[in-house]
Amino acid sequence: FGFFAVLAVIIFSGILPIGTGTSGMTGDVLVWGTIREDVIGPLLDDFSNKNKNIRITYVEKNPATFDKEFIEALASGRGPDLFFLPQDFILKYEDKILPIPYAMISERDFKNTYIEEGELYLAANGILGLPITVDPMVMYWNRDIFSSAAIAAPPSYWDEFLTEAPLLTKKDNAQNITRSAVALGEFRNISYAKDILATLLLQLGNKLVVRDSDGKPEAVFMEVINQEIRTAETVFRFFTQFSDPAKPAYSWNRSLPSSKQSFISERLAVYFGYASEILELRDKNPHLNFDAAGMPQPRENNTKLNFGRMEAMAVTRISKNPAVALAVASYMSDKDFALQLSGKLYLPPARRDLLSAKPQDPYLRIFYDSALTSRGWLDPTPEGTDKIFGEAVSGITGGKYKVSEAIGAASEELEKILSR
Repeated sequence: FGFFAVLAVIIFSGILPIGTGTSGMTGDVLVWGTIREDVIGPLLDDFSNKNKNIRITYVEKNPATFDKEFIEALASGRGPDLFFLPQDFILKYEDKILPIPYAMISERDFKNTYIEEGELYLAANGILGLPITVDPMVMYWNRDIFSSAAIAAPPSYWDEFLTEAPLLTKKDNAQNITRSAVALGEFRNISYAKDILATLLLQLGNKLVVRDSDGKPEAVFMEVINQEIRTAETVFRFFTQFSDPAKPAYSWNRSLPSSKQSFISERLAVYFGYASEILELRDKNPHLNFDAAGMPQPRENNTKLNFGRMEAMAVTRISKNPAVALAVASYMSDKDFALQLSGKLYLPPARRDLLSAKPQDPYLRIFYDSALTSRGWLDPTPEGTDKIFGEAVSGITGGKYKVSEAIGAASEELEKILSR
């Protein structure tokens, strides 16, 4: 560990130029991730070609089974040295990560290098991961549907949906929705419903989960602002009205196909998705006349904010060669590698210096701007919180709970998960 510490100081002070020379370092590094091997493999080969004494083996994993395989592998002592750590698994994997002490990379240097969402990786005992890419949530909108409704541009503010939803939504004689303005109000058939709700909460200043003075996570879901406004109630009340047939904004219900499929089929005017989906949307319907824009904002906010999915490189506690693993992680989070990888993925990098150079591609310009305003939260377990948010929404729309009751129950369940 002492060697690891000394080497880290050398690496991050710039004395040892990673990628151009790692004199005295030898060993194998096993890297796990969900990025396709044919995308990232050639970039890692470049490092190996420059550093013949270090061999990197990348193993592509299925996102659906990564969590189970990772836990089992670490339990048996045969897991990776280095892995891609998504922001929603920070808390779940925290005790399995070898943190980088702040004596090696200061908190100030970290904040100067990476976008604000990267600060989720800052723990009491060090840095849990070095950010590489961010996949920001954006608003995709159907240009033909908006034009037919005589609306020139997509909403910039959430409250605009209240007046535009009746203009964009169509119903048949039996009052069945045949075309929807926006997919809000339900959970199961809305892609990334939890992330949309998290966006609204974060925009109102509700961080859902924060670390206390000892670095332990605690729920702030029931946070009250201005001594009277409970942000969670405000968000869920706004969100669920779009599935209420008695409300003017009614434009979605649980009988409709998924929001992504509805958008691809040109039966949904606005789809909230991720930057990484743009190529899929193009491929599945080449005739779809759509564009991308930043996420809507609360009208009273002065600061733009949207949700983003981040990937960072983390060293596992079981690594047999942590010094070399850290050197590889440093290389992968460096400017050249991060820029090349983000280019291949058609995603923004997580580094501030790279985002300052705006690309010519019109979609990437939107993605880069959205990356700078991306935020996330310390999700204790994605599966568990999906259930919590889903039950809150269905409880409200099904008439089982009042909004305040649903929020109270959700907060209690979130606290239970954190206590475990």
